[in-house]
Amino acid sequence: MRIFRFKTNIFKSDLEKIEEILGQYKGIRWKIDNDSKNNVLQVDGYGVTPQEIIASIKAAGYECEEI
Repeated sequence: MRIFRFKTNIFKSDLEKIEEILGQYKGIRWKIDNDSKNNVLQVDGYGVTPQEIIASIKAAGYECEEI
């Protein structure tokens, strides 16, 4: 399993939208740590690249960069 972490501007109120975006990738799990100052998105799984995650999140209007 691969683990990717991203700095984002995603908040709890955005989780439904993020579920729609990340739901297209089968075989991954994700979570957002809204207690961290960087609202860290962690994605675990196979079959997706960090670039795909970043592109999908940014296309929805959010900031996202790998850390």
